[in-house]
Amino acid sequence: MIYNYLKLSEHHMLFHNKRALIAGSGAVGTYIAEYCAKLGVSPDALDFDFFTLENAAKHSCLVRTPEDAGRNKALVTAERLQPLLDEGCSANGIDTDLCMLGPEAFADYSIVFVAVDNFDAKVLINELIRQLPANRRPVVVMAGTYDEMAQSVIINNKDFCLRCLIDESWMKDSSVRTSCTGPQIRTIDGEPEIVRTSNVASSMAAHLAIEQFRSHVLNYDGVMNNRLTYTAYPHLELSASHPMRKRNCPGCVIHPPEEIRELSGTVLSKTLGETLSEVEELLGTADFEISVHRLNYRKIVYAGFIVSDVCRHCGKPISVLKHEGRAFLGDFFCEDCGNRKVFPEMKYSDNHASILHAFTRQCDENIKKMTLYDLGFPLGAHIEIVQRNGAFDFLDEDKITTTTFFCKEDPQQMHCVTKLL
Repeated sequence: MIYNYLKLSEHHMLFHNKRALIAGSGAVGTYIAEYCAKLGVSPDALDFDFFTLENAAKHSCLVRTPEDAGRNKALVTAERLQPLLDEGCSANGIDTDLCMLGPEAFADYSIVFVAVDNFDAKVLINELIRQLPANRRPVVVMAGTYDEMAQSVIINNKDFCLRCLIDESWMKDSSVRTSCTGPQIRTIDGEPEIVRTSNVASSMAAHLAIEQFRSHVLNYDGVMNNRLTYTAYPHLELSASHPMRKRNCPGCVIHPPEEIRELSGTVLSKTLGETLSEVEELLGTADFEISVHRLNYRKIVYAGFIVSDVCRHCGKPISVLKHEGRAFLGDFFCEDCGNRKVFPEMKYSDNHASILHAFTRQCDENIKKMTLYDLGFPLGAHIEIVQRNGAFDFLDEDKITTTTFFCKEDPQQMHCVTKLL
């Protein structure tokens, strides 16, 4: 027993039915994970990166040095949390990129802590959560540092969204390392330099984030849609302010579909053939198509499924069977050319590619045997079903109807899946 309940808050058990997702297991995220576990919450962590020795001084002592160096951050964080969990709580680490998640992946969480260090990831998280109906959206807390200043913002995604907190000028180089206060880079003598921050600031940002979550659960007045800022010496100060909704915010215009219906199973194991049969039964017709998943990331939209192409070096026909957003250079060489130690010279363009933008009963049987996930649908995806009802083209849009589905077991997979590639 590591919990003496006589010495804990009388509200400790209020946190036992809460699940938290911590996006980012770095300097701030590892502290948040530790505080969540000790608060009595069930925390899940996700990150695609690995721990390095040179950053050991920035992370929570939850991470062990040197044995955790070179291991995935999220998996290590969840593993190290296990001895700290109260009875009935759980923790899971997911080695993944955010592009592998859909809106419903966030639906089983009470709160999502955003502790990632680039704006592309923050914007994507905001877009995904905004696509959930208001009654199933988690509360969002974004925490970060700048110099020795720590800041945390809690929002309910009703009055404004996460994108409202981001200056649009920062999006010009949206992959740059950042905190919630702005780009984590300043210019000295004309040269860009990363702003240095101690682990004291990182832990303070996590403290502020957890305090906002704790106060929200206890339903204290004035907590929601609030920003807390800690300024270190020589100007020691703790201040609170209320952010404003940004005019013409691109995030605030994102809304969920009017109706979202359930499919059985999970995209991780449900095949296209099974999905076609179930949708046909639910709609009472076979006259429909399943739109290929649309991934909008870093101002590029990936909305095609590549069936075949030619080897970009020798021109030999090849089978690709990959979503555009998950295809890499190595996928476009035949076996002979791809077995070289370095990529061969590119001699052919993508003009020979055969690309699908929708799946139907007429698809190749090999494609029907693929899982929805392998076809490009992320875990928690909203699956768009289009019925043309006799329409010949987009000019007959009045005839076209769209129905949105999701696989009802997807949200629970977040608590057990450990790797999404």
